[in-house]
Order: sequence, then structure tokens, then C-alpha cells
Amino acid sequence: MPRPSPRYAQAPELVAFGSAVRQRRLALGLSQEALAHEAGIDRSYMSSVERGGQNVGLVLAAQIARALDIKLAELIAAARI
Repeated sequence: MPRPSPRYAQAPELVAFGSAVRQRRLALGLSQEALAHEAGIDRSYMSSVERGGQNVGLVLAAQIARALDIKLAELIAAARI
């Protein structure tokens, strides 16, 4: 299990981003495992992202957005951050 980013874990922005990822994933009918595979990351890391435990970098955020078939700007807008 990945360790949360201790300095920023559960920051409102990370929780909002994770929630937007989860909502989009569920709307597409994808499992966490399928999304993680498409994004090229570990499933447990994806779980932590969705819970707001990881301070996701720009490159990884873009990979997740591509795997969700959405522009990164749209995913961020959905998170309202």
C-alpha cells in the first residue's frame, strides 16, 4: 500500500481531485484496477489518489485524465479547484 503524501494528505484540493477521478471512473463503468492499468500506475496508488492521500504531479494527473478520456482541464474543473 502506498504511503500517503504526509505534508498534503487529505488537503481539500487532493480530496476534490480524487473525488472527481472517482466520479468520472464510475460514470465510465471502470474498476479502479482497470483505470490504474490504463493510466500506467498501481491500483493501490490509484485508490490513494481517489481518497486524497497522494499529491499527484502534473504528469500523473494528465495520465489519469487520458485514461478517463477527459482533458486534464476538464477533470480539474470537475473538481472545482
